[in-house]
Amino acid sequence: MNVQLHPDIDSLDKESLCYSIYSQLYHNFFNAQQKKDDDHPYGVEEGDETSIRLKNTAYGVASAIAGAVAGEGAPGDGGLLLEYLKKSGGDMTGALRANYGFEAGVANNRILEICSQDITDADGAVTAVEYGVKITGSLKIGGSSLHIGGQQLLGYDTDRNTATLNASRIDFQDASIHSGGEWIIGNRETGVFISPSRLTVGGHDVYHRGNANLAAVDWTMRDGTVQRHLVVCGNTALSGGLDALYGARLGDKGKCLLSFSGEEVALGGFLSFPDGYGLRIGGMPVLQRTDNDKIQLGGIGSDLLLGSGHTTRIRLLSGISDVDGDCLMLSSYGRACFPGSLTVRHNYGADLLSSYRVDNSDEGIIIHKRLRMGMAGGFLITGDKETLSLTSMVVYEKEGVRTTVPHTTVLGHRPSISAHAPQNRYSESFHIQTDADFISSGVPVEAAGHVGICASSTRLADKILYLTESLRLQAVSGGIRHYGDSCFLGSVSSKFFSSGFAGSGWAIRKNRTTGNVIATFDEVVARRKLRAYEFEVKKVSATNGSFWISDSCSGDSVEKIS
Repeated sequence: MNVQLHPDIDSLDKESLCYSIYSQLYHNFFNAQQKKDDDHPYGVEEGDETSIRLKNTAYGVASAIAGAVAGEGAPGDGGLLLEYLKKSGGDMTGALRANYGFEAGVANNRILEICSQDITDADGAVTAVEYGVKITGSLKIGGSSLHIGGQQLLGYDTDRNTATLNASRIDFQDASIHSGGEWIIGNRETGVFISPSRLTVGGHDVYHRGNANLAAVDWTMRDGTVQRHLVVCGNTALSGGLDALYGARLGDKGKCLLSFSGEEVALGGFLSFPDGYGLRIGGMPVLQRTDNDKIQLGGIGSDLLLGSGHTTRIRLLSGISDVDGDCLMLSSYGRACFPGSLTVRHNYGADLLSSYRVDNSDEGIIIHKRLRMGMAGGFLITGDKETLSLTSMVVYEKEGVRTTVPHTTVLGHRPSISAHAPQNRYSESFHIQTDADFISSGVPVEAAGHVGICASSTRLADKILYLTESLRLQAVSGGIRHYGDSCFLGSVSSKFFSSGFAGSGWAIRKNRTTGNVIATFDEVVARRKLRAYEFEVKKVSATNGSFWISDSCSGDSVEKIS
């Protein structure tokens, strides 16, 4: 809901009693509230809804009071506030106080006015308020004296027709004093006499600009004291020291370039130094122009401090180079290069990182402690002269419970224990050791030469699987060559196999019922002997003749006939 200002407030006569009461009430109401600032965001400020409510309230009270006074807001010859002086006039029976302004006059002409005036400085800021009485008519005093500040300042003797000005000190400031008569200080013979044509002191004429100390006349004196201002229009040459212990302002062409005030020396221009000169503290140069275009900044036997407790940050607008100026060590945008060395610590701890150099072929970075990836608790890399250690966490989450298991893998080189190590020299191996259960790879693993088992002859080479040096499997054209005896604990068959006379493929299989091993082939050729403890023939045929036995023919014995 928007609060609106009462429409009658803007139309109030500022000379009326109602406006006077309204103005006083509103200022009292407003000043009694908490002002709005950073610490009180809900305080009152001029123009907000709270201030409008205060204005409406002040107006309501003021209009009620003013309405009770005859001549303003209520008809009749009197009101509720009978002791108020009527606007139409009346006599005071008590003291009249008008501490917020007063005017008086006659025939509607203002003669007397109580006024005030703001006193401002050169920047326009109000420094004081001057109060006074302004009289626009003639001031006629019937008495014989005028008192100011409790003292008689001006008196007039009507008998002698003489005015007396009485004060311990009279200051006319910048006023011009004109007199067509004479001035006498003391008496004319022994004092000072001034007339339009003559100036004497003690009866002796005084030399002045008209008769001495002219522009063409030199003036010499032993000691001189100037109580106020000394203005020199030409050049000033001092052959001795100059003491200005109460402030000084130096400049050129009417502009102040150097001023002294209190404990401060203010510089309003540029301070220039020729080559080899600058600023000294304790006899030591702290700012010196060492060359035509070079400035040297230094300490006085101790540290050179940059910044203070009142400094937010130090901004680097130009780069910092080494002493020879050959290498830009730190640019204004943070690019860094340290040609000497680099050491990194944290919170005044031990060395974490440093650089080293032996020669062009042996230089680099040393990690003294730990190397984390991603965050302070991330993947950990450590190492020493012989090994590199990798540590990470394996996280398990089950039924809302988070379990972490740390594991470490160590990489390094050690003397080789391989069965295939060269025998005519030392041999070393790259060693991987981990406290995890397995080593897995997300992509195929390839090796040059062979992949073997530590301290064993077993290895996998190109097209050959060595179990021992004599037992191996070797790929040949169209198949695999077996070296050594083979033992099969299960069945062996072709890729596709079906049993029976009309079946296909071959197999050596174990019968699960009888436990017998059955070999099924399309043909079996025996070059020398074929021994069988039991022979069951389904079909017999022979070449180079006709030898056939039917399916129902069998014999228990066979006899050789010569």
